[in-house]
Amino acid sequence: MPSALPQPYVAAAVQRAPAWGDLQTGLALAIEAIEEAAREGAALIVLPEAWLPGYPYWCTEQRPNRAVRQLYRELVENSVEIPGPETDALGEAAGRAGATVVIGVTERAGGTLYNTLCYFGPNGDLLGSHRKLVPTLSERTVWGMGDGSDLDAYDTPAGRLSGLICYEHFMAPARYALAGLDVQVQASVWPGYPSLHANIDAATRMLAVENACAVVVAREVMSAERLPPGTPFAEHPRMWEMNGGSAIIAPGGKYLAGPLYDDEAILYAEIDPG
Repeated sequence: MPSALPQPYVAAAVQRAPAWGDLQTGLALAIEAIEEAAREGAALIVLPEAWLPGYPYWCTEQRPNRAVRQLYRELVENSVEIPGPETDALGEAAGRAGATVVIGVTERAGGTLYNTLCYFGPNGDLLGSHRKLVPTLSERTVWGMGDGSDLDAYDTPAGRLSGLICYEHFMAPARYALAGLDVQVQASVWPGYPSLHANIDAATRMLAVENACAVVVAREVMSAERLPPGTPFAEHPRMWEMNGGSAIIAPGGKYLAGPLYDDEAILYAEIDPG
């Protein structure tokens, strides 16, 4: 456990569209969001699931056709190595901001992709990363499984920090593991599916209740109009229509900010870990 409880501070949940499929442009947008949140006084900044280079909503198209192969190849080419140039740049941004930063990425390691959460300290260090334990449903055609060895918590100026990715919130052993780590604040990252709003409300508020921790929920907005020209399945707009739902929740389950739907914004709220 940390030697002393941190003082109240401002947390930020970033709800913005990714630069879908474009790692370098997305990295620039992530740094821009970190800098903006820091100017507003945020000491903890959380960005959504797989935000670099964007959540693969096309994974629901499970037929191994030419379009899917193209999208998978482009995802591999735009994925993040940990550590690597992109994590170095994110760490530098966190250091300049003097903030703790959590962001979801598609990680490339060897011949496998992973749905990974990266943690950066306010001094710019890469504190660690966590691979999603079990990709959800058709996500398994894209990402490999994590092994749980990296489900950890980090002592930061924002409190003892950990995170869960999407349907890990419904894995009781994962939640119990975090309870045993004395987590004070939880990064909670998800895609922007409108169909998940009720489930996410229940899961994140219950996490705040049962672990007596604050929860910073980061989700993205997305639409077919934001896709690069020529992206397969762009003619199916419902596949890409995502309307966010980011929020900040106090220990005990009360909303401090959000949930926000439809708009791009950064949500702010004061968290009191004590």
